[in-house]
Amino acid sequence: MDLNLNLLPAEKKKHLKYIANFLLTKDILKLIILISSVLSAVLVWSWVFLERDFAGLAENALAVNREFNAYNQDVKTINDLTKNINSSNQNFAPLTPKLKELINALPSDIKINSLQIDRQAQTLILNGEARTRQALLNYQDVLNKITWISQVETPASQLFQKENINFEFKAGLKNFALKGGATPSKPKPRAIED
Repeated sequence: MDLNLNLLPAEKKKHLKYIANFLLTKDILKLIILISSVLSAVLVWSWVFLERDFAGLAENALAVNREFNAYNQDVKTINDLTKNINSSNQNFAPLTPKLKELINALPSDIKINSLQIDRQAQTLILNGEARTRQALLNYQDVLNKITWISQVETPASQLFQKENINFEFKAGLKNFALKGGATPSKPKPRAIED
């Protein structure tokens, strides 16, 4: 059998209960203040470290931007150059086989001084010297037989001389047009000088 005997008066009991509750509340508040202090210290230190790290990152980002700005400009220049190369390649036509055919058809009594090819205007201009009038007429016939040249014309005034005739043939070109009907920004006729 359990027997609890309390001989304290009710007012003292109430006062003791009040003191116990007060001490418990005081201990809880101390614990809360201690935890709050620790958390505050941790937050302040983390804020200091984060601010320092952020300043370091900002410095690094600024340094990287300064350092790689030149690289970015180089990449942009290379991209522009690549774009220009690709756009110039669109209108590429192999000229060497056609020039080889023209050179192989050249007789020994004809000397070519200059050759101009204008792809935009579809024209070919040959300047040179022929030893005789007959050699000049024969060369005009040879040029008319070349498949990529059409309408070879020579002025009649060049046929008045018999020997050492300076001539200029003007002709049209076949299948030499720019692809896609594009026109180059600066047409540059190709010239071969002797």
